[in-house]
Amino acid sequence: MKRRDFIKTLAVSSAGAALSFNSMPIKALGFNSVLGKICSPFIETDKVLVVIQLLGGNDGLNTVIPYQDSTYYTRRPNLGIPAGQVLSLPGSTMGLHPAMTEIKNLFVDNKVAIVQGVGYPNPNFSHFRATDIWHTASNSNQYFTTGWLGRYLKEEFPNYPNTLPPDPMAIQIGLSASLSLMSQVGDMSLTFQDPNQFYQLVQGANYNGYEKVKTLAGPELEFARRVAADSLQYATRVRDASNNGQNLATYPTNNSLADQLKIVARLIDGGLQTRLYVVTISGFDTHTQQLTPHNTLWSRVNLAINAFYSDLFLNGISGRVVGMTLSEFGRRVGENGAIGTDHGTAAPMLLFGDLVNGSIYGSNPDLVNLNNGNLIHQYDYRQVYASVLKQLFAATDQELLNILYSQFNTLPLIVPQSSNGPGKKHQDFSLSQNYPNPFNPSTEITYSIKRESMVTIKIYDTSGREVQTLVNERKPSGVYKVLFDTTGKKNLASGVYFYKLVADEYTDVKKMILVK
Repeated sequence: MKRRDFIKTLAVSSAGAALSFNSMPIKALGFNSVLGKICSPFIETDKVLVVIQLLGGNDGLNTVIPYQDSTYYTRRPNLGIPAGQVLSLPGSTMGLHPAMTEIKNLFVDNKVAIVQGVGYPNPNFSHFRATDIWHTASNSNQYFTTGWLGRYLKEEFPNYPNTLPPDPMAIQIGLSASLSLMSQVGDMSLTFQDPNQFYQLVQGANYNGYEKVKTLAGPELEFARRVAADSLQYATRVRDASNNGQNLATYPTNNSLADQLKIVARLIDGGLQTRLYVVTISGFDTHTQQLTPHNTLWSRVNLAINAFYSDLFLNGISGRVVGMTLSEFGRRVGENGAIGTDHGTAAPMLLFGDLVNGSIYGSNPDLVNLNNGNLIHQYDYRQVYASVLKQLFAATDQELLNILYSQFNTLPLIVPQSSNGPGKKHQDFSLSQNYPNPFNPSTEITYSIKRESMVTIKIYDTSGREVQTLVNERKPSGVYKVLFDTTGKKNLASGVYFYKLVADEYTDVKKMILVK
C-alpha cells in the first residue's frame, strides 16, 4: 500500500477519527476503544431533535418584542422596531420581528413555543465561555469536558463504543465539533464542515472495507484501518439515506441555514435513525448598526425554518421532529453608541414542530428591574433541556440527573412521547401514485384502507399551503378513488403539488405535476 493512499484513507486525531471518504475529509465519531459490533439502539425512538445555534448572541428583545412597553422605545430610540411593523402575537402584548412572518404563521397554528427570559445565574459575557456553559449544561463557575447532548447519547447507548449503533447517533454541520456532543468516551457525532462536504460524500462510491496490509507494519496499519472502517460505515449509511430521501419543499437560495436544514430533512426522510442534528448560523454579534444585519439574519432563519417544516410536513414526518434555537446569550436592554447592542443575559428560545405545545411561556421581560443594565432570567436554560429530553425522548428522572447533574423543573413544551414511536408507514394503508401524472385538468388518486378509519386527503403547493381538501370523513375498509379537478381553479399555476393521506396513525405524501 502506498504511503499517500494510507494518509488519504486515515488520520487519527485526539478528538476522534478524521477520515477521508473518496478524498473528502469527514470528522468521524470518537473512540476510546477500537472495534465495535453493529447493534440496535439501546432505546428505540423515531423522534428527532434539531438544534439551531444562533452564533454570536442573538438580540432577544428585537426578536420577541415588547412593543407595547414604552420603556423598550426609551431604551432603544434608534433600534426599537416601530410598533406598526411588529408582527403581533394573538393573545399577547408581545410581537415578533417583522422578518419572522412564517414563524408567526407557525405560532398561530400552535406549532411554535416561545420561552421567555432563558438564562442562568451569574452569567458570563465571553462568547467562548458562555458557549461552553450552554453546551456543557454547567453553572457559570463549573467547567465540564462533556456536553449535555453527548451525555444523553451515552445514557441511551451505554455500550458505545464497544458496540456501535447502525446509524450515527448525532450529525452536525459546522466548522468545528460542538462541545455539546462530547461524551465521556469522546465525540458522539459525525461532523461535516459544510453542505458541500456532505454532497461530496453522497455522490461518492460505497466504502467496501479495508485491505490486508502485507508489510512489517502491517498489523499496526490494519488495526488503524479497522478503526476507520467502523467509522466509514456511517458514511455509507448517510449516503444511502440521502439517496432514499427526498426534499419536497422549495428551499431559499443563498441561505446557509436552509442549506443545512435541507440536508437534515433529506436524511430523516431517507430513514436515517440519527436522533440529534446540530446546525449553525453565525453573525448575531451585532455591536454596530444592528438593524440591517439582524433583519437579514432573521429573514434567513425565518425562510429556512419554514422550508424545513414544510419539507417535513409534505414528507409526512413532521410529527417526529422538534426544532430548537439557542444562542450563547442575549443582548443588553439599552442600545449602545454605535446603534448596536452589547453582550447581555437572558433571551427567548424558540421550539417548533407538530409535537410542540405552541404558546408563550413566561411573562414579558421586565425592562425596569435590571441587573447592571441586563435582564434577569426567568427560566434556567437547563429547564428547557430537561423538558426536551423528558418529553421528546422519554428520558427518565435518573437519566436527567446523570445528564444535567441536578434536577430542574420542566415546562410543558412538547406533547410527551413514549420511547417507541410509530413510523410513517403501515401495512393496513396504502396510497398510490396519481394517474395521469402529469395531468391537466384532473387526475385520479387511489388509496386503500384495511380497517375502518378516519381519512383525510389534502392537496398542498410547494410552500405547504393547503389548496383543497378532497376527503375528510370516516371510511370503512376498502379501495377508494378520488378525483382532483382543477377546472375553474385559475389561481393554480403549472407546477408541483402534493397530496397527503392521513388515516389514523398512517401518513403518506406523494408528488404530482399540473401542466396547463
